[in-house]
Amino acid sequence: MPAAQNERTPLLGNNNQASSSAAAEDNAVLAHESAFSAIQGAEHGVDPNSSAFLPPPDRSQLNVTPGEAVSEAEHGRPLGMLLLVMGAMWIGTFLAALDGTIVATILGTVGSEFGVSKTVGWLGTSYLLTQTAFQPLYGRLSDIFGRKPATLFASSVFLVGSLFCGLSRSFTQLCVARAIAGIGGGGLTSMATIVTSDLVSLKARGTWQGLGNLVFATGAAIGGPLGGALADGGIGWRWAFLVQVPLCMIHFGMVSWKINIPAGPGSVSEKLRRVDVWGALSLVSSVALVLVGLNLGGNELPWGHPAVLSSLIGGILLAGVFVYVEKNVAREPLMPMSVLFNRTPGFVSLACWFISISQFGILFNVPLYFTAVAGTSASRAGMHLIPNAVTASACSLGSGLIMGRTGKYRKMMLAAGSLAVLGPLGMCMWDPKRTSEFAYWFTMPWGGAAFGSILTITLVALIASVDPKDMAPATGVTYLFRAVGSVLGISLSNTLLQNSLKANLRYRHVPAEIAEQIRDNVGFLHQLTGELHKHAVQAYQDSMHAVFVWIALTGFLAFVCLFFIEEKPLPGHQPAARPQRDNAED
Repeated sequence: MPAAQNERTPLLGNNNQASSSAAAEDNAVLAHESAFSAIQGAEHGVDPNSSAFLPPPDRSQLNVTPGEAVSEAEHGRPLGMLLLVMGAMWIGTFLAALDGTIVATILGTVGSEFGVSKTVGWLGTSYLLTQTAFQPLYGRLSDIFGRKPATLFASSVFLVGSLFCGLSRSFTQLCVARAIAGIGGGGLTSMATIVTSDLVSLKARGTWQGLGNLVFATGAAIGGPLGGALADGGIGWRWAFLVQVPLCMIHFGMVSWKINIPAGPGSVSEKLRRVDVWGALSLVSSVALVLVGLNLGGNELPWGHPAVLSSLIGGILLAGVFVYVEKNVAREPLMPMSVLFNRTPGFVSLACWFISISQFGILFNVPLYFTAVAGTSASRAGMHLIPNAVTASACSLGSGLIMGRTGKYRKMMLAAGSLAVLGPLGMCMWDPKRTSEFAYWFTMPWGGAAFGSILTITLVALIASVDPKDMAPATGVTYLFRAVGSVLGISLSNTLLQNSLKANLRYRHVPAEIAEQIRDNVGFLHQLTGELHKHAVQAYQDSMHAVFVWIALTGFLAFVCLFFIEEKPLPGHQPAARPQRDNAED
């Protein structure tokens, strides 16, 4: 027996009962499993130098035999230990979800306090920018230094960033603190995914991913109302960040106690050379410059202003630099061009891009609609995000279970794509004078259902469509498109809202000085009286409807992309062989 067959994982314990045939079957399945499965070797057709997003397959990373790990995990013998390990990681998942919706419900309050309602979208954008830059690096860094150190680094940086957010005395300080938190936040979710892939086979991945999704849904559902309650209850919006600090401490302690997955072989210098630093820097710089130009243009400065033009042109040029680096320089690129231009991986990436733009546009604009247009409290506004969060996770789990049972996904994928259009179109009909509370709650889940289903289905479609050697770069590309889409969803929707609001206030003859105060401070809107208040609210409502139309358009583009994704047989659901006719019939 090879030496690897005698190795044991410190997490899952020992099992000498796995048969060679079972191990061979599991290995065949796992070869099609994930870009970052640490229990695969190069003999399964995976190039250890090909990983673009997460660590290369390396059996020694876990010190575990594939057949053993799968057998133990799926037969339940180490279930208690596995639950403890994943529970520790899911605290980070909960924090990431909580942070997303808790921030969304305090945007209006923060914008009003600092007089920056026009640019308050940077509260979310600053976080997602650094998250986008660092998320692809966590896999490599965890391969170099180990899963535990990488996770602890993410947790501690997120803690520091959240603490500084709560102590900030200006909007600039707050955005810088959010950027720091984003460095850590990029690792909270990605490390949970990495550890899941380390320990769980494809056969059980849907179930465990579904459990993680339920944790995420719980955090997202709690975050919105909690942020609103803190903003409304006199405690203050700062506690929306400070309340996360003790959770970070619990996460740090649990990971320190339970995670024990060693790093793979090789020197630190050798592994550091594999990190695509220039790719990450050029990508985030390009996105940042484009977002700055879009936020300034037509909002604070004319579109023809040198600052706007230089930002947009600089962002486009750096995008070209990024493409060049990925194609010609990077040893292990974040976005391999060869994978991107294949049919299914390319359209999966585009679909994930557009649906992420749509979803984050919903998350960060729906609370603003209810506080500005409907005149509700921040806590009540946050309540309206619950259906979206719950259906996103429920449909993610449900679609995974259906695919696991049927081996089919195309019809379900297209049905989910249609919801990405219908949900935002339903929001375009919102009117606080005529829309009932039931109608609000009826239309909110559709976008979440589309988001959760599409992300899960397209990932499975991707895995089914690529060779094992291409799985890592393909997965990296889709995650990168998701991250960039999240940033654009917040920033572009805020740009559209502010430019549309400026035009609508002028159209309704709201005095220029009052219009500027409304754009700087949402709370000022409800200090107005009479016809002036009526015209200002109507202008805001029309502007929000323009944003919802734009969100529906991005959902439609995601829907179109889904048509070009091929349906492939899933592992365990190969087409049945034609039955042999007996000799008598012949």
